[in-house]
Amino acid sequence: MNWDDFAPYYDWEFELICTKQKEDVELWTAMAERFGAPILDLCCGSGRITTALALRGYNITAVDNSPEMLNILKNKQLKKVKTIVADIKDFNLKNQFQLAIISYSSFQQLLTLNDQIACLDNISKHLIEGGILAMDINPRICEGDDILKKTPVFTGDYPLNNSTVTMFTSHKIDRVNQIKHWQDEYLEITKSGEEKRTNIYTSLKECSLDLMQLLFDKCNFEIINIYGDFKQGKLTADSENIIYVARKKR
Repeated sequence: MNWDDFAPYYDWEFELICTKQKEDVELWTAMAERFGAPILDLCCGSGRITTALALRGYNITAVDNSPEMLNILKNKQLKKVKTIVADIKDFNLKNQFQLAIISYSSFQQLLTLNDQIACLDNISKHLIEGGILAMDINPRICEGDDILKKTPVFTGDYPLNNSTVTMFTSHKIDRVNQIKHWQDEYLEITKSGEEKRTNIYTSLKECSLDLMQLLFDKCNFEIINIYGDFKQGKLTADSENIIYVARKKR
């Protein structure tokens, strides 16, 4: 995904349409309270979770591969936060962490088995013995039609540029590899009628319960909890999120 291009719209869109996802702050706060710091926030984006935890006094290292996203986080001037521009598969830090989190289905941006293994192996290297990795997985990535043609999703006022933005989406599902590919278009129209179009490409991979269990075991983790919602409820067939809590094996 071209996150640098998406950075100007990310926080604005999240506040506009991602009502349910906002509930995950409660989950990550509970994880921090339970397992402690220092905390590694991977695929941190503009720092939505980093900010919530930093304001509670936790020491956090925030990693993302988008400089523009991290610039938004840096501008918040939070204490006890260090930002690193890096890929989650191969970042290399000198210190180790008590807790690592990957929120908002970000692990599913890894589209191959090799990338998934490389990521988990690298995280394991950066956790203390007995350290915790917690992540949020969307189990319904490949639901729906194989092809969705360009469809309007929302229109909203965009205060940053005193303009209006309409977002359109389309997708194709690769059933063989269990990957959904999205193309989202943001049409921004200023008060004077000038138009700007930004196309964002996203791909996410389905990650089954069986696959995740095998991946954690291969990469030196043991699963200690699996939840079905952000309130740490039971996993059911209707769960829209799966939260894994895994401990680095001693």
